[in-house]
Amino acid sequence: MKKVVIMKENIGISVISKACGVKVHSIRTWETRYQVFSPDRASNGQRVYSRLDLERAKLIGSLLSKGVSISKLSPLTLDELKEMVQSTKEIVVECEDFVSASVKNLFANLQDYKIDGVLAELQHLRLNTSSKDFIFKVVLPVMQEIGMKVARDDFSVTQEHIISTLIRDQIAQINLPNFTDSDSKVILATPDGNLHELSILIADILCRSNRVSTSYLGASHPAQCLGEATNALKIETIVMGVVSSDKWDYGKSMISYLKELDKYLDIKITVILGGGSELEFPKFKNIKEVRVVKDFESFDNLMLNPNFFLNSYL
Repeated sequence: MKKVVIMKENIGISVISKACGVKVHSIRTWETRYQVFSPDRASNGQRVYSRLDLERAKLIGSLLSKGVSISKLSPLTLDELKEMVQSTKEIVVECEDFVSASVKNLFANLQDYKIDGVLAELQHLRLNTSSKDFIFKVVLPVMQEIGMKVARDDFSVTQEHIISTLIRDQIAQINLPNFTDSDSKVILATPDGNLHELSILIADILCRSNRVSTSYLGASHPAQCLGEATNALKIETIVMGVVSSDKWDYGKSMISYLKELDKYLDIKITVILGGGSELEFPKFKNIKEVRVVKDFESFDNLMLNPNFFLNSYL
């Protein structure tokens, strides 16, 4: 007897893909290799999933983001997945307590210019947290707090420079694989005159954490040079750190820089401006879209979206 597909549960593979945070072809591979899902087939042959499949996908997605492998998750029942998610939440609370105590020690050492002590705390945090946790629970909160402390004259600019340098060095030691065969690829750079490299170092970690391949070009690129590099690499997405500084002004410089860049492009690209604000961007010849991303959380979500690169190139 032919199996009847219930239309109210006619959920497509793209929805399951998004819930898991991986590409559609990964879902197909998982089904073949691990039997993670057993979808029905619609009359046109397309895979269709149930609400329970979607719930399972969301749980799997949550656990994958914590570093649990799909091979470990595939044999688990829905109830077992729920239990694992709950247990990871308890671990997260313990992790937050550990991070809070270590950051407190970090600032105590920085107060007395004990650079070795600051470095030791940063190394300890880097080695005992995931790459994303190190960025979101350590690097960004510490940089925000030191900025406020300097503004209140609790710390000096020199102390701010010390922590910035040490953080930059620690980020450089995070060694994540670069999936160069991935369809998701970006160039990381900053415009000519913008020396704020920390932002694209962080972006590089977030990209690779989400299996997005990166070509890291560093800071301060003249428009012609960046255009020529983009043509040679044939990568259709440029991520630029564009935080203003004493020596570079986003509002005054960004549009003219993009106009100059556009002149040297031979391919159609998307430009992502990290840390900028919306401007009245003109219509370009080869820059198809300029997308402003105001914070790293939004950027992480964008890189996590399996449909972003596909949609950008349509």
